[in-house]
Amino acid sequence: MKHFRHLALSVLLALSLMTTALASEVPVSLVVENLNGQQRIVKTYELPPGTDPETLKEPSFTYDGFTYTWAYTTKDEHTFLETKTVTEAVTVETGKKDLNTVLEQLAPSIPYDDGEFSGELALDHTTITTEAAGYATKSGKVTATKTIGPLDRNDMSYVPATTVKDGKTLTLANVEWQVIGTDLVGDVLAPSSYQAIATYSASTSYQVATGYVSTAEYKGTVAASGIESITYTVVYVGTETVPETPQPTEPVKQGGPLFGGNMASIGGTLLMIVLLVALAGGGIWLYLHRKNVYIYVPGDKPRDYKLIAKFRAEPQRPEVDITGLDPYPESIIAVEIKRPLAKKLLGQTFTVHHRSADYAYTVLQDRPGDWHEFDPSEEKEEPV
Repeated sequence: MKHFRHLALSVLLALSLMTTALASEVPVSLVVENLNGQQRIVKTYELPPGTDPETLKEPSFTYDGFTYTWAYTTKDEHTFLETKTVTEAVTVETGKKDLNTVLEQLAPSIPYDDGEFSGELALDHTTITTEAAGYATKSGKVTATKTIGPLDRNDMSYVPATTVKDGKTLTLANVEWQVIGTDLVGDVLAPSSYQAIATYSASTSYQVATGYVSTAEYKGTVAASGIESITYTVVYVGTETVPETPQPTEPVKQGGPLFGGNMASIGGTLLMIVLLVALAGGGIWLYLHRKNVYIYVPGDKPRDYKLIAKFRAEPQRPEVDITGLDPYPESIIAVEIKRPLAKKLLGQTFTVHHRSADYAYTVLQDRPGDWHEFDPSEEKEEPV
């Protein structure tokens, strides 16, 4: 009888695993106990955030002479915290190539949020670089003035027709004569020496910057936190079932109806046990072969994804083939590897067989799972 009770308990646990496997909610333990005179069955689940605990409650059931009814459910959240270093480049435009002007356009820090990690990034002043945004051609005039003298007369032959300034030839534009000495001729002073003030000019063109573009880097450590998993403990309290009083029967000889009835009862019990074990085996098989790679495409809203397919991948063959999907995704595809498989594949290469090419990437995280996106319409990976 004791061995039979152990078998029945094993069947009960297997049936529970089968039922919850079909609903993707698998208890990690099942305990039958008597606590302070109270008969109980305790089921423990470890599930991802977002699971509705109401789906864990089961209707009343009978086991080993007790009728069990849901009493209460407890919840224990397991949180996580991850950090990483991030660098982001920021570009600003200014009218001057002046550090103070550039710094006026750059904030001391900027917020960072990629939907998973968030924090503040600080400006790294050593990374600031500035260059011209573009150039325009402008025209102007180059001039030069020369004083020529003293001369004995105001004669243009003394004045050169051209001169050179900064490597450019300028032509004579104007001459102003000045008397710098006189002599007495009779009773009158007459000019005796001169000097020429010669002005030269030439047209020129030059390039000027239309504006300046400065690039700077912001750096910092950002964090991601949240609930990694939740442990739910579901408790059922049992009430002893009072058996019905059997009706007296007349004894019969061996081989009569009573003997035949006992044989039928034993056969029915054995058949029931066989069926229960078969169902339990089927449930365990479903649990062990449940899908562990989900395929998504973008939904109608930003950061909204729609599940289109589920696959089963083994650690020995880290790959899925999506070439047979209908309708077939032609743009961005997101691949989510569930945590149990991601733990086994951490640091290994996972391959997605696409109609255009085989896309391979490295599994980088296992909490709560590994998520990777790629766009076959833009990226052409080399076949692996």
